Amino acid sequence: MHLKDICLPGVWRSRKALKIGFLAVFLIGLISICFWTGIDTITSKLEGTQLVIWGLRANGHDDKTEQSISQGTPDAIEDAREQYYRLLDQSLEKMNLMPLGHYHSEVPSLYSGPRGILKQINNAKSTHINAYLGKREKDDEDVCGQLRFSKSNEKEDLDIKYSEAKQLGSEVNTDALLRYLNVSGYGTKVPKINMSKMENDRWYRFSGSAIWLEDQQCYFEVDRVMYAPKSRSVPWLSLIWMQLFDKNFNEIKNKRLRFMDLSSEEIEKVLLELRKEDVNKDEEKRERVLDKISIKFPTVMDVSFTTEDFGRPQGPEDPRIFARLDDEGKTEPVVIFNQVNDLNHRAMFAGFPLRRKSSNAEHSVPTIQFNFRPETKLKLKSIEKNWMPFVEKAADSNIVSFIYELDPLSILQCTLDDGLCVMVQKAEDKGTRMGAQVSLRGGTNFIPIPEIVMNEIFTKEEMAKYNIKIWISFIKYHGWKSGCGTSTYRPALSALIKTNDNYRIGMMSGAFDFGIDVLSFDGKSVKCDAGGPNVLTPNSIPFWKVMKLNKNKDGEKSKGDKNEEKSKDKKDGEKSNDTKETNEVVDEPKDSSMPSYRDLMGLTISEADRNVKILFINNLVNYLASSFKKSFRDNLQGFGDNSAQEMVDIEKCAAYDFLQYCKNYEKAH
Repeated sequence: MHLKDICLPGVWRSRKALKIGFLAVFLIGLISICFWTGIDTITSKLEGTQLVIWGLRANGHDDKTEQSISQGTPDAIEDAREQYYRLLDQSLEKMNLMPLGHYHSEVPSLYSGPRGILKQINNAKSTHINAYLGKREKDDEDVCGQLRFSKSNEKEDLDIKYSEAKQLGSEVNTDALLRYLNVSGYGTKVPKINMSKMENDRWYRFSGSAIWLEDQQCYFEVDRVMYAPKSRSVPWLSLIWMQLFDKNFNEIKNKRLRFMDLSSEEIEKVLLELRKEDVNKDEEKRERVLDKISIKFPTVMDVSFTTEDFGRPQGPEDPRIFARLDDEGKTEPVVIFNQVNDLNHRAMFAGFPLRRKSSNAEHSVPTIQFNFRPETKLKLKSIEKNWMPFVEKAADSNIVSFIYELDPLSILQCTLDDGLCVMVQKAEDKGTRMGAQVSLRGGTNFIPIPEIVMNEIFTKEEMAKYNIKIWISFIKYHGWKSGCGTSTYRPALSALIKTNDNYRIGMMSGAFDFGIDVLSFDGKSVKCDAGGPNVLTPNSIPFWKVMKLNKNKDGEKSKGDKNEEKSKDKKDGEKSNDTKETNEVVDEPKDSSMPSYRDLMGLTISEADRNVKILFINNLVNYLASSFKKSFRDNLQGFGDNSAQEMVDIEKCAAYDFLQYCKNYEKAH
């Protein structure tokens, strides 16, 4: 096979002058593209031997290489393919877009956050939480006292350290929201909305949820923005606002993220368009071309929703974000939300903001609606919300699990290609039966306990025998007539345990507020207000970085820890250090009171449904490791024997703790 048979068969059958003229024009155009993108050349095909050989020649390939490719030599074709991707990647990087290739090694966890930086919280506050864990043998006299975790070593520092909560991102961008309503058509379609009379101070931003994207090197964050012109308890419209933040949670504006489902040919086509003179000189045209392969932030998540007036708020509510790995191992954000569907049911949906618009779709972000598989013969409720996502196998990225209900515990597994679900576990008992006083609601995503911690809690034999997995989350309590305001919402720490195929709530804490005097519902004070609920809600865990502290026989830090690199990133008076991530477990002195781990967790919260804040937590990993060692190691033989009653006891005790917290908070406010 010759070059004329591979690339340009029609031309090669014509006259020589025509061949030369055509190639000259083609080469001049492509060289211009290469000059603009900062690369030497871009090939146009990858399949088989369909390679533009002159492009390879321009990059230093000799005649022998050219001959090998034209003859279809596998090694030469593979080399050409790799070079082709490198050249495309250079173009994408020049535009600050994610390359096609893999330049980062695999992260230890989907939720490990930015590499290398572990902030030490300056002027941190401390709190001790009451956590309740399972116990196989207990009497009926003081169940909660027996289930409450207490440290075994008085020298152990198991208090949770936390920073001051700070505002995350800017206030509501009403101009951008109005532009979106106009462009999308919702401004005229949504009942009751009159864009000429919309008041800027009637928009509210809250319920922020974020995740770190390693391949994009930024945090991806989604908020609920709500328009409520008459009463905040009766909103007319909800939208999802999307923002990006750097590793220090400073907002990044006007940054683009590339769609993750693009082919090399599609990217190449856009590069060609961008070289056109009329596009290159017209910023508006250039932006429209870039919209074909990327999305610009901040912006509204453009999802389809019904505009039929059912007397309910229109649009998506309560977004929660989690991460999945796509087929190429890159981290993809998936946004879970609820909204009214065409049947006037509040249903659960998933949106994929970094995927391209479907060819026949009116709105740009592809979505799926979750429902039971027909063969299950199960039906969802008319109002669905507060599903809590967790990923069991990062490699099996098309499957997501949800805690469907906490009390009693129910678990769903759903596929992300069609949204169809099965109930993998549903409790037969009635749960705590405390719904009239306290309800357990969904909060953040569930994230796994790091492997280095699991390996210290359990032996390899135990891990293999019971196939143990543990995830943690911040759920929220909703208590009625229990404290401040008409009702009270507060975060609580919870652990989900799976042994073989059985799930159970193995730990739940009482409520805590991180020392925050929570805004009243009217936003005017921090005093208890009988005119509305007192709301502090956990929304997401963007990251949890855990490092093992290697110590020598004397209980001192090892040389590797003593020589930690100082980070250049210092902000707001916070010290930061780089610590080497490791899975290595080093022998430690038995009597040492030094912590085994250093950790940093991010937590997004909202007060009074009025803001989005971020705070940082230290030493949670040592508290969890100590409590798990004490409870679960002694409990392994009893897993599954009476797990339903055990869950009821744990949740009841934690709920009673929350009610006592509410009384104390009311007295103080």
